[in-house]
Amino acid sequence: MKPLLPSAQLLAPLFGRILLAAAVLLPAASTVQAQPAAATSAGEVFRRMGTDNWVPRSVSFAELGFTGPVVLGYPDSLREIYLPVPPGIPTANGSVQLDANYVRADGGRTTMIVSVDGYPVSARPFIAEKGDASIAIAIDGAPRPSGFVRLNADWRTAVGRENTCADARTPGNILRIEPTSRFTYRYDGSAIRDLSTAWAAMPSNPTILVASNKLSNEAYDSAWRVGVALERAGKHPIIRAFPAVGDMVDLRNLNVPAALRGIPAFAGLADGSNRKIKDSAELGALMALGAYGPLQADIVIADKSIGDSIGANLDALRGQVQAASADAATPFTEWRARFVDPWGKPLASKEVRLANVFGRPTIVVAPDAGAKAAGLFTSIWQQAAASPSVIVTTAEEPKSDASAVTLKYLGAKPSTLEVLAHADWNATFDIGSVAADGRGPGTLVIDVAAAPSAAHTPPVVSVFLNEVLLGAKELEAKGKRERILAPIPMYALAARNVIRVSFTRQLASDRCRETPEPYPVSVLASSHMLLEKIEPRGDFAGLIARFASRGSLIVPAAFVNDAQGTLPRVVRLATATGLSPVYAKFVPVADGAAPKIDGPFLAIDVPVKEAAKSDVKVDGSRLYLAGEGDKPLLDVTGLNRLGLLEVTKAGGETGAVYRTLGQESPSMDKAIQLSDGNVALLGDTGLRSEVNTFDPSGQGRLREAQPSFYERTYWWLIPAVIVALFIALLVFASRVRRSKNENAGL
Repeated sequence: MKPLLPSAQLLAPLFGRILLAAAVLLPAASTVQAQPAAATSAGEVFRRMGTDNWVPRSVSFAELGFTGPVVLGYPDSLREIYLPVPPGIPTANGSVQLDANYVRADGGRTTMIVSVDGYPVSARPFIAEKGDASIAIAIDGAPRPSGFVRLNADWRTAVGRENTCADARTPGNILRIEPTSRFTYRYDGSAIRDLSTAWAAMPSNPTILVASNKLSNEAYDSAWRVGVALERAGKHPIIRAFPAVGDMVDLRNLNVPAALRGIPAFAGLADGSNRKIKDSAELGALMALGAYGPLQADIVIADKSIGDSIGANLDALRGQVQAASADAATPFTEWRARFVDPWGKPLASKEVRLANVFGRPTIVVAPDAGAKAAGLFTSIWQQAAASPSVIVTTAEEPKSDASAVTLKYLGAKPSTLEVLAHADWNATFDIGSVAADGRGPGTLVIDVAAAPSAAHTPPVVSVFLNEVLLGAKELEAKGKRERILAPIPMYALAARNVIRVSFTRQLASDRCRETPEPYPVSVLASSHMLLEKIEPRGDFAGLIARFASRGSLIVPAAFVNDAQGTLPRVVRLATATGLSPVYAKFVPVADGAAPKIDGPFLAIDVPVKEAAKSDVKVDGSRLYLAGEGDKPLLDVTGLNRLGLLEVTKAGGETGAVYRTLGQESPSMDKAIQLSDGNVALLGDTGLRSEVNTFDPSGQGRLREAQPSFYERTYWWLIPAVIVALFIALLVFASRVRRSKNENAGL
């Protein structure tokens, strides 16, 4: 066979890319061709809607928590990304669009290998100095019991060397995967048959639908509790109120089928802009558009008014459908009987039900079942919800007098990792799972085992809590259990905590006689957390410990009349301060009334008259922070879209008071992570500033960090004192014996 000519050598990679692109695009093209033609009549549209059980999903890497690009290069050339799917449910049309680019400053043979669930699906070489590395990866529709698709990106470079001991590192060869990369798929909604699976199938940003912008106290109470439960599960809920006649609705992304535009209600929604809802028939049309309309919901807080409203709106729409197309009346009635009427029926007290809402499986919560639902959907009880409808009388986390809890009890799963240079094991837990009866997290005890490497280079294991390094150890790596004790400082705790165990190996090749290969390490099931008596302090960390098992949420009574505007703020603040959605009390306060303080509290835009005198004052858009004497530390006017959260005392109890600065409240779009301050300034992007006014220089933290007697260099005094006492005892005994001998001689 003749060797390739130079021009052919240059064109071969190009032909390879064309063939790869064709392999990726051909399935997509066949999928498009396989889709049915557009419906030609209104009756056909409703008939198809009545049989369509597929729910589309799309999630970007940014929504999965990747706030910046994923960068691969020496020595971290491998990254595994977990893409969420409904556990145990078949999917279809799955694909991952990786938006990536690369640079190659060090040359060599560079390859990008992409694997799905451990099986390679793509391998491509790169020869240019820089370029586009984007690729579309098809994902098969097999059910994943774990609830995740494992996507591995492996970026490798092999450099030709004259001898085996030459430096093979390539720090200039970098792959960058952008957070705009996206995973899209659809799943069969009819396969979700119980509440546990429906909860696990929640998207990253689930929608909580409430009956209207004006709620009863009971429904508002359930809504904030369910929202906090979702936040604790790592989701970021969106609150949406069911619109009423006269409300403005965003219709810019709405696509009304052409066959329905002959019906007046649908024709009015087809202009593709913000529109004021004209009548009940248009509301019915919004519902009829199902999962493709703006009324999508993952959780519904039921209310008697929502059932009555739905029935009236659909009755009005049915009249227009029958007048415009007589043959569409029957398919419309069948669609309504399947997708709307069942969940619109009243729920029993404390009932949580799975229903098909506007074409997708949805959890419907009774207005008095918010606390019970929040308890049911914790990690310990979620699997017990193996039914489409339950009445929850009690769902609380088990409490005991034990001084330790295993990490498995907190929801963490022991596992084994392959480590070449670096690997992480992660676990999350809520402070409420371990803080109760005056006790809280004291020490993390992490048991690990590591296999030896051929070069006998020991791995190093580091233990982090909320990215605070608690302890580290160089392992013996003999395949046996080794233990790391990591005391937990109070300032490292948060309402939702992340434990990270990081393994690092030095890439050694046994005097250049071998190529480094990964070796297994395990986090063992005996890993646990020691609980200790804690003295809650007057800062956010202490408040989080107080809120674990009790507390009160105090809000203005007017909040229930602006559910969509106030619930996101209430959910975010309750989550940040650790207020329990199961045990907390909900206290709406009438305008001008003084709230009754009974235990730890979170007061949002409610003046607490019994509150202790504070150095921080808020007056409209003015923020004033007192200093020494008459000179303030801070005096600023003209602030807006900011909020101030302060730990204070009232009625002998410690709590937090939130006040809005300016005319508009901040949206608080990002999670708020509080620590050991007692005053926090909050904005649209979350925490902007935090300070401890009682200890601004951090002397308390320094005292906590002071080494113990055993950690000081004076430890050698202990054996010296023991030796001195022993010598003194011998001398004393010798003198006593000599005295007895002298007395006996006399």
